[in-house]
Amino acid sequence: MDSLLSNFQALTLTQRIGVVVVLALALATIPMLMVVGRAPELVVLFSQLNPDDTRAIIQELGKQGAVYEVGDGGNTIKVPAERVHELRLQLASLGLPESAGVGFEIFDRTGLGVTPFTQQMNYRRALQGELARTISQLSQVERVRVHLVMPEKRLFATEQKPAQAAVVLTLKRGAPLGGTQVQGIVHLVASSVEGLEPGQVTVVDNHGQVLSQNSADSDAQLTASQIETQRRVERDLEQRVQTMLDQVLGRDKSVIRVTAPLEFRQVEITEESFDPNSQVVRSENRSQEKVLESGSTHGGPGVPGVRSNVPSELKAGNGTEQKEAKRKNETLNYEVNRKVSKIIEPTGAIKRLSVAVLVDGTYETAQGADGQATGDTSEKKYVPRPEQEIQNLVQIVKKAVGFSEERGDQIEVINVPFESPAVLEGEESFTAGVQSFLAAWGGFLKPVLFFFLGVMVLWFVVRPMALNLTKPTAAAVVLPQKGLPATVTEYEAEISETPQEQAIKLAADNPASAAQVIRTWIKEEQGEKV
Repeated sequence: MDSLLSNFQALTLTQRIGVVVVLALALATIPMLMVVGRAPELVVLFSQLNPDDTRAIIQELGKQGAVYEVGDGGNTIKVPAERVHELRLQLASLGLPESAGVGFEIFDRTGLGVTPFTQQMNYRRALQGELARTISQLSQVERVRVHLVMPEKRLFATEQKPAQAAVVLTLKRGAPLGGTQVQGIVHLVASSVEGLEPGQVTVVDNHGQVLSQNSADSDAQLTASQIETQRRVERDLEQRVQTMLDQVLGRDKSVIRVTAPLEFRQVEITEESFDPNSQVVRSENRSQEKVLESGSTHGGPGVPGVRSNVPSELKAGNGTEQKEAKRKNETLNYEVNRKVSKIIEPTGAIKRLSVAVLVDGTYETAQGADGQATGDTSEKKYVPRPEQEIQNLVQIVKKAVGFSEERGDQIEVINVPFESPAVLEGEESFTAGVQSFLAAWGGFLKPVLFFFLGVMVLWFVVRPMALNLTKPTAAAVVLPQKGLPATVTEYEAEISETPQEQAIKLAADNPASAAQVIRTWIKEEQGEKV
C-alpha cells in the first residue's frame, strides 16, 4: 500500500488526474453493467394504441409506480413480464384502453330526453362492441372492428332490406386463421344480429384480403376440404408405415410416399327382387248360392177362353213342380315375395392405393489388400439388401396399408443408397441443444455474463490504461550518470566537504533515517538527564 501511495505521489498532476478519471469510470461501469443484467424482461402490455389511450394508460401506470416503456412511436407500451396480467386487469377495470369499443354498458349512462334515433345508434354501437370483444378472444386475432348495417323495419316484407355486417381483423404475425374459424366468425355475427344471414357477412384482414366465402364459393370450398381430407389420409398411411419401418430398419433408413385418391360421390342403390317359389295367400273369397225354381205340370196354356184366363190359385186341382239350383264361387289372391334393398355407399372410400417405398442398404467398412479393415470409418462400402428381405418388406407394407387387389392397389419397394445426413443431424442437434439450454438458463446466466464482461473490461481496458498513465516518462527513466570531475579544482571541491555538509546531504537524501537518528539522540539526552 505504501509503495502504491509513493508511486502515486511520484506522478505528475496530469497523470494523477488520469488515474482518478479511469478509476471513476470503472466504478461507474460495474454497477451499470449489473443493473443492465438485472433489468426485468419487458413484454407488450398494449399495442396499436391511439394517443389518447397511450396518455391515459401512462398516467395510470405512473400512479401505480409500475415500470413501463413506450415504443413504436407511442403505439406500444411494455411492462415487466411478471406484472403484465395484473396491470391488464387493473386497466380493464378502469375501461382502458377505450379504443376497444363500448358494449351494452353504454346504456348504464343513459340520460333523460334521449331520442329514438340516439337509442338505435347506441344499440348498434353496443352490439358492435360486444361482437368485437367476443371475436378478439381468438388467439390469432390482435385487433378487430365490426360494422353493422341494420335497416329500419318496413311495413311490407317485400320492401324490407337485409341486414349486413363487415368484420375487419388484424391478425398476429405468423398466426393465420383457418377456413373453419372464419366460418365460425361469420355464423357468430349472423346469429347475434336479428335478420342477418351468413351470406351477408364479410370478413377481411388488415391487408384487405377477403377471408369469408359466400354460397357461390361453396363448391370451391368443398373441393378444398376434399383435398385436405385426402392429404390427411395419405399422411396417416405414411406415418403408419414409417413408424413400423423405423423400428425394423432404423431411423432415416426409409422414405414412404402414399397416393390415395378418395371417392367423394355419394352412391345410392335401390334393389327390388321377387321370389316366385315362395307364394303367400294375400286374400281368399268363398261364396255358395242355392236357388229354388217352381213350374206348372200342364203342357201349355190351351186355347183362349174362360178356362185359360182364370187364375191358377182359383183353379181346383192345379199341380206344380219345384227345382233346386246350387252355385258355388271361390276366389284366391296370391302375393309374390318381394325384397327391396336401399344401399347408400359412404363417401371418402379409397379408390386405389399407390405406395412407393425407398429403402437404404447396409454399409461395410472398407478393407485393405490384406483383408483387414483400413480403420478409416469415413470410407464405407454400400451393400444392397437381399431380395428376400425386400419381398418381406413388401408384404409388411401391404398389411400396414390394407392392400386390396380388387381395387388395383400398387406397392413398390426399391433399395437405393441414401446420402448420409450425419453432419446435418449433428448441426441440428447442436442448435437445438443450445436453444434449449438458453431457454432454461438464460435468466440466470444473463447477470453472470454481464459481471464477467465488466471484469474483462477492467482487466483488459482499464488496467492497461492505468499502467500506461503511471509508467515513468523517458526523462525520468534516463537518470544522469555521475562522471569524473572535469578539472582538478572540481575534484578538490568534492573531497573538501566538511562533516557538517556531508550530514546535511545525507539528511536530504534519506530524511526518514535522519529523523530516526535525531529521535534516538533526543531519547539518549533525556535518559542522561534523568
